Amino acid sequence: MWRPFFAFQIYCDFSGYSDIAIGCARVMGYNLMINFRRPYLAGSIKDFWSRWHISLSTWFRDYLYFPLGGSKVAIPRWYLNLFIVFMVSGLWHGANWTFIVWGALHGIYQIFSVSFKKFNERNILGYRPLTNAFHVLLTFALVCFAWIFFRANNVTEAFNICKSIFTLKGEGLFIGTPEGFVYALIWILFLLVVEYITEYHSDIIKVFYSSNRVVRYAGYTVIVLFIILFGVFNGGQFIYFQF
Repeated sequence: MWRPFFAFQIYCDFSGYSDIAIGCARVMGYNLMINFRRPYLAGSIKDFWSRWHISLSTWFRDYLYFPLGGSKVAIPRWYLNLFIVFMVSGLWHGANWTFIVWGALHGIYQIFSVSFKKFNERNILGYRPLTNAFHVLLTFALVCFAWIFFRANNVTEAFNICKSIFTLKGEGLFIGTPEGFVYALIWILFLLVVEYITEYHSDIIKVFYSSNRVVRYAGYTVIVLFIILFGVFNGGQFIYFQF
């Protein structure tokens, strides 16, 4: 598969079964917090972590970041607090150097994000929508780079992947059949369109909450048909079950 596709695989995997858990809980009368909020549309690493795995990041904020002093300390200590939180987040995923490097990278990203907040707010390209798109793409690229270490079996493998990317040598960015690549790309584009509509035109999504039963159940029917036609029913395990 194309290496950046893992970013979407883990997102759909984890966000998907989080939504299943939220839906099951709601059937039983419990309202759980939203765990993902279109993270790949984030315009900064700080924004990304306010959208990704919200339950875990909120827990770390309340029970580690705030007790360490949060941002109510000297700037060097504040940066250290941020770094510690992300290092612990990496260790939470497993006792492997790959997760530690992944956490360290996000800690460094977060420090730079808060340090250059004014840069993020500037309209550096002269056209705000274009500048916003640039920030989103830059954030996504940084997140994907960190995913290399998260996905790799060991640090050596991760560095070899990085080397193959930057030197354009090795097995390449794409592994698999062209048909598989095109199929995955189509559905990723479809996902991004849905994410964009949900983010900036949320009124369209309200069809699923319409007081008109015909409209509402028509929306439900479309979702069910999509699941039946394109769902995976081979019993494969969710990626995040290992954590």
